Amino acid sequence: MTMAEAIDAVVADLLYHPVAASPHGVFTVMRHIDLLCHLTARAVGDAHFGLACEHADPADQERVEPLGRAAAHLGRATAHYTLALAPVIALNKSDARSAKRLDVFDALSQLTKQVHDALLALSDARTCLTTPLPPGGQAAPAAPPSVPAPPAAKPRH
Repeated sequence: MTMAEAIDAVVADLLYHPVAASPHGVFTVMRHIDLLCHLTARAVGDAHFGLACEHADPADQERVEPLGRAAAHLGRATAHYTLALAPVIALNKSDARSAKRLDVFDALSQLTKQVHDALLALSDARTCLTTPLPPGGQAAPAAPPSVPAPPAAKPRH
């Protein structure tokens, strides 16, 4: 599996198992962080192989820079999922049900923003691997993947 395929597989998993404001939300966030950490470690390991291994072929050595840039974006995605942990925990506190609706809305908004930003970072990581870097410039980020909508609030009567 190529690194781009691995990123696609992780994105598919993140979208298939969205983080919800439920008792399982903390586990889901931790699982996503674990996937992202493994992906980041693989990118860094592959880049290290291209730099340090005497037997690395020229193709491995050419992939070092894109892998290094992708690893930075993967780290950013991991950081966003780590930041998503706080609102998930806040939504699962026993007093969250009796809290003001504004606090719940704020936590849901923070959660959605962090997940969205993580998906953008994953998209940027994939772009680093699939788009050649223009001379003397940075690659333009790809269009973001679709982000799941937050759970809808119950209508008031």
